[in-house]
Amino acid sequence: MSAAARRAWVAAGRAGVVMLVLLTWAAASRLTDLVPGLGPTLDTLVDGFRDGWLEAGLAATTKAVAVGFGWAVLLGFPLGYLLGRSRVFGELFDPLVAGLFAVPRIIFYPILLSWFGVGMLAESTMAALSALFPIAVMTTAAVREVARGPLPKLAASLNLNEAQQLLKIYLPAIAPTLMVALRIGFSVALIAAIIAEFFAARAGLGLLAARAYALLDLPRMFAVVLLIVTIGFAGNLALWMAERRLSPDGG
Repeated sequence: MSAAARRAWVAAGRAGVVMLVLLTWAAASRLTDLVPGLGPTLDTLVDGFRDGWLEAGLAATTKAVAVGFGWAVLLGFPLGYLLGRSRVFGELFDPLVAGLFAVPRIIFYPILLSWFGVGMLAESTMAALSALFPIAVMTTAAVREVARGPLPKLAASLNLNEAQQLLKIYLPAIAPTLMVALRIGFSVALIAAIIAEFFAARAGLGLLAARAYALLDLPRMFAVVLLIVTIGFAGNLALWMAERRLSPDGG
């Protein structure tokens, strides 16, 4: 099968999946009043942006996710690189990182609320804590895999310093794995921010969904959920496209 034919089949398959989801949604809305139809949900979504209440929630959630994910990348990648490159550093902190990775981060949210109060700082910190560990753990594994191969010997023969090894050897070699880690980190940051907003928040999509559920305003709740799904899909799609560009065959 040619590359063009393969892309056509993939595009058709993706369109088929979307149609299947929409048909399932339509069927469910006819079977029960607990599932509003696509039309009322989209009308509520448009009204939410027009009236401003949805835009404010979107801005709050987006900011919390962006700040938390940014800090997770800034801290998680260096931590993972050090754990992978330094045997002593790894032996000291590997058990700690592995142990914290297994702990549900949501249990730290009450502590963050007591420190920072209800608001953006607690939510973004929650998102950062959640995304940091998968990024660090996957980076560590990728760096150690490269270290076991021939590239470090090549770097030593070329007398590359640590910064040159990072830029010329390790980053290109771990780029595909790192992009997967970033995709997972983004998803986890979004999940953490939404869950945090369900618990306690002044604004955000999670808070809007919780309030709509409490009032049994199902079209509003589904509109918020649809927007959250769209954010997650769009963010992952952007990172996936970047990952494809970094793959050996260029996607």
